[in-house]
Amino acid sequence: MLLPIQIQSILYSFLMGWVYALGYRCILYFIKYIKRKFFRSWMEILYHILFTLILFYGIYCINGGITNVYLICIFLIGMIIYYLFYDSLFLNVFCFIKKLCSPIYQKIKLVKMKILVIIKLPKNIRRIIYNGKNSKT
Repeated sequence: MLLPIQIQSILYSFLMGWVYALGYRCILYFIKYIKRKFFRSWMEILYHILFTLILFYGIYCINGGITNVYLICIFLIGMIIYYLFYDSLFLNVFCFIKKLCSPIYQKIKLVKMKILVIIKLPKNIRRIIYNGKNSKT
């Protein structure tokens, strides 16, 4: 492998380790509020599968798919750098995004509850309400 290709592979591995840690922390922060464990598990599994595909596709495009032990170590160093220096900074960003999205989530939750109440009404009560509204117009 030529030196420029090795340097690109090392930088790509380091950057992907950093991005992996950022994405995984983001996924963990936002899915901890999901009540269904099955959905949370599938989100994590899909994240790992998609990230692995992206990582190896990038390595394949750079150096033909040669993965050496030092590239894996560089990947781990990228993750460690993120967790040591950048985690607290991005955790504040995640909290800010959650606060921005909270009112929208509450409105969606309210609409969902109203729709479920209408669906759960017995058929005869829905018919009486529907006929009552049509007779007024």
